[in-house]
Amino acid sequence: MRLLKLFLATLTVALVTFGIFATAYAQGGGDATRGAQLFAQNCAVCHGDRAQGRIGATLRRDFPGIRVDALLKETISNGVQGSVMPAWSQANGGPLTDAQINDLVAFIQSLGHQAPTVANPGPTATNLPLPPTAVAFPPGDATRGAAIFAQNCVPCHGDKGQGRIGATLQKNWPGINVQGFLTATIARGVAGSKMPAWAQSNGGPLSDQDIADVAAFVQTLTPGAQPTSVPAAPPQGGPFAGTLALACVAAILILAVAVFAIVLAGSRSRPKAA
Repeated sequence: MRLLKLFLATLTVALVTFGIFATAYAQGGGDATRGAQLFAQNCAVCHGDRAQGRIGATLRRDFPGIRVDALLKETISNGVQGSVMPAWSQANGGPLTDAQINDLVAFIQSLGHQAPTVANPGPTATNLPLPPTAVAFPPGDATRGAAIFAQNCVPCHGDKGQGRIGATLQKNWPGINVQGFLTATIARGVAGSKMPAWAQSNGGPLSDQDIADVAAFVQTLTPGAQPTSVPAAPPQGGPFAGTLALACVAAILILAVAVFAIVLAGSRSRPKAA
């Protein structure tokens, strides 16, 4: 009987320990390979294809702090108040799951950590005021604009302008000079929103011709067009999370059967009362 109690105590400790490790694995860090794909689809447009910075911050650097992973996840999930960095988590209205954000964090942490060395940073740069008069943009080409839209606007506005973390562009635009309104909005951004300034004259990456072409393409978008399907994200914890869960259940069942067999054998071996 004492042997049985010892076995049951050991079994309980083993199951609890196994469950803790299984849970930690399933909820653990992300996968940098999947994170690289998510980065290319969602983040490269602002942060650059090599995280070198574009209209967003440079991510190829050392991040200060003890829990860098927690800092990155918080920033990606909730965005940065007062900046053009939006909230990407589904809990905050964004398109990414917690598992996908973990994958992004793993990828960013895998980048070459080369903190820039600044001997003399000099005076702080001052943003130039916007010109008081409207910029004269060239005529736009919707065909060229479609390619520029795919490269720069899809992560926020969707592949058909249906909206994602940015505004829906599938609509009939009111006004007399729609082209002028769209080019000005794209060039200067929208103050107090997540829409940045895209014109090179405002620190962005696009030329006036690029902006005119995008504006022409936006006007061709059809209200109600359906977005292309997005493949479902792998289960949280990686591709082996489901297998690990099944292994846990199987181990528990096997151990339960073993305990039952030991108890049954012990009861049969007891001498019967006279």
